[in-house]
Amino acid sequence: MTLLSARNLSIAAGQRVLVEDVDLDIREGEVLGLVGESGSGKTVTCRALMRLLPPQLRIAGGSVALKGRDLVPLSEAEMRKVRGVEIGMIFQNPSSHLDPVMRIGDQIAESVRYHEGASPKEAKDRAIDLLRQVGIPDPAQRVGAFPHEFSGGMRQRAMIAVALACRPKLLIADEPTTALDVTVQAQVLRLLLDLRDRLGLAILLVTHNLGVVAQTCDSLAVMYAGRVMERGAKRDLLRTPAHPYTEALLKCQPGAA
Repeated sequence: MTLLSARNLSIAAGQRVLVEDVDLDIREGEVLGLVGESGSGKTVTCRALMRLLPPQLRIAGGSVALKGRDLVPLSEAEMRKVRGVEIGMIFQNPSSHLDPVMRIGDQIAESVRYHEGASPKEAKDRAIDLLRQVGIPDPAQRVGAFPHEFSGGMRQRAMIAVALACRPKLLIADEPTTALDVTVQAQVLRLLLDLRDRLGLAILLVTHNLGVVAQTCDSLAVMYAGRVMERGAKRDLLRTPAHPYTEALLKCQPGAA
C-alpha cells in the first residue's frame, strides 16, 4: 500500500524553478533511495515533503499525499501535527540539529510531551527506551548527557531516536552516514534496516553513494538538475540503467571501470 505519493512537485526561488515535476511513491515498509550528485535537489525535495523549506523557497506546484491526504494546502498548525507524528526526519548534520545546551533525553522527550501529552516521567522512560533501541550503551545514564558528550556516530543514533519519538510510519533520512567513518556508516545503515523490520517503517534514504543504496534500498529514484531522471527497482536500475545519467553515476563508483 502506498504511504506517501508526490506528484508534479515543483519548488521555486522567486521565478527560478529549482525542482520540477518530481514524482515519488513510497510504500509501507519500503526503503526508497533518492540518489544524485550534490546540488541535484534531493535535500530540497525532502524538505518540501515535510513543508520545511527555508523562507526564500516555496512549493510552486504539485501535491504531496500522505495516506491520501494532500499536505501542501495544510496550515502550519496542521503540519505540526504531521511532523514527528506521521513523518520523522534525520537531518544531514546532527551537530547542527541537536540543541547543544539541551540534554539528549530532553530533546527526545520534548516531542513526546508536546504531541502525546505524556508526563515528564513517561517521556523520560520513552527516551531511555528509544536510546536503547538505537543502540546507545547504558541509556539510563546517557539520557542525561549533552550532544558534545556523544561521538559522531552516537549523535546520529540520538538524532534517529528524536525522529522516532512519536512512532512515525515514514522516516526521511537525509545523508545519514555523511562524515562518519566506514565502520560507523555500516552500523547506522544496519540500524535503519533493523528499525524498518521491527517497526514497519518506510524509509526515504537520501544519498549520493550507490554503495549505500546497494546495501539498503528496495527501489531507487535518480535525480539530476532538479528532476527525477529514472525510477524503478534497485536491481533493475543498478544492472541495466535506462538513463545515461544513471549509467554515468554507476561508472563513477570505485571499481566500476
